[in-house]
Amino acid sequence: MTGLSSELADWAIGFSLDAAPAEVIHNTRLRLLDVVGVMIASDSHPSVGSARRAVADADAGGQGAHSLMDKQQTAPASAAFINGVAAAVLEFDDTHLSTNIHATCVVAAAALPIAQAGSMSGRALLEAVLVGSEIVCRLGQVTPVRMHEMGFHPTSVYGVFATAYAVARLRGLPRQQMADAVGTAASLSSGSIASFEDGTSTKTMHVGFAAAAAVRAVALAKHGISGPGKVFEGRFGWYRSHVQAAESFDFDALTRELGTRWELLNIAPKLYPCAYTLMPFIAAALALREQHGIDPARVKEIRCEIMPRSFRTVCEPVEDKRRPRTSWHGRISLQHTVAEALALGRFDKSAYAEASLRHPVINALADKVIYLSDPIAAADTSRSRGVVTVEMMDGRILTHTVEDMLGTARNPAGEAVYIEKFRANADGVIAAGQADQLIDGLLHIDQIPDVETLLAPLRR
Repeated sequence: MTGLSSELADWAIGFSLDAAPAEVIHNTRLRLLDVVGVMIASDSHPSVGSARRAVADADAGGQGAHSLMDKQQTAPASAAFINGVAAAVLEFDDTHLSTNIHATCVVAAAALPIAQAGSMSGRALLEAVLVGSEIVCRLGQVTPVRMHEMGFHPTSVYGVFATAYAVARLRGLPRQQMADAVGTAASLSSGSIASFEDGTSTKTMHVGFAAAAAVRAVALAKHGISGPGKVFEGRFGWYRSHVQAAESFDFDALTRELGTRWELLNIAPKLYPCAYTLMPFIAAALALREQHGIDPARVKEIRCEIMPRSFRTVCEPVEDKRRPRTSWHGRISLQHTVAEALALGRFDKSAYAEASLRHPVINALADKVIYLSDPIAAADTSRSRGVVTVEMMDGRILTHTVEDMLGTARNPAGEAVYIEKFRANADGVIAAGQADQLIDGLLHIDQIPDVETLLAPLRR
């Protein structure tokens, strides 16, 4: 029994860079550069260290692959897991705006060690990342139901399927085995956002879980394990079991104009390390501080206009959002985020430090942040809009509106923006000369004969 998963497999196997517009190819190069920089930036993060130790504990003796920054060999699935944690823990990974899926991180987390271990070309890697990131965006468009509202993390639950396509392509699986891998991936699709409530670490593992699961699903298919052919649209398929809203499914979204209309062009980079919803509010707060030299002690109230669908994830409960328990908890808090931006006037990879979470000036400002419904933002979720209004004690009303965040389709980010972010993330982790070499190599990745030669110097 074949279905949509096989149709996607036909496209995933047959795709070639020769058939893609230059804009699509360069977009994928830039996103790969971006996610590698994020992995480098998080190399010393405690959660990445925990992931490494957990892999050594659970998969002792694994061989055959390397995660991006590690000299020690491990199993391919374990390398994908560590990469995934490194790509996601800072919340600095890109986002497909209409679905809130972090599209590149999960695919790249698994594709990188597979390509490195196989001494594959940069072109092969780029094609796999492009295929996977296009598919994951389309998977998120089948249902209008927002997965966050159901308690699922869309990057994780959809990412395992898209990554299975990318890894199966790299490993040369034929159509039926690729579809089998995707069918098996449904039983490995997971990602509870329960940790949104208390700031615990599990959510930061999701990209790693999905990347590792995809590697395992492909290995199972390669060695004879079959998977359901109608894993997406079937009577007991993934959407009907997870969403249970059959009348609203648009299964044609998976293949409609596939290869001619590119959803990956609607993936936006993050300029700040937090939930994408908060991006325009940081930009607005930083602009207000720069334009008006705001004295935090003279602020009476801070009003943020935000789409109502984001209330539950980044605004409520108010008490928790004003005093995030952990660094990751702060990354989904409108109140703390706007307060930190106004108080410190910067927002880079060092944001949400423990000192910032407990800073009395930031906490005092967070207590003054209120949120209001923004009907304009709610009417078009493909955009990234934010309005911040600061009322001063002397009666002045200071307002800044971001209509479309830099990096969105209506306000594109040029190559220089990606390079600047990469350099900032690599700063203090690798030497400047090594960063330059990586930038040049990743921007010309499809000309690199062996990915391993480019990335191996990162290992310590």
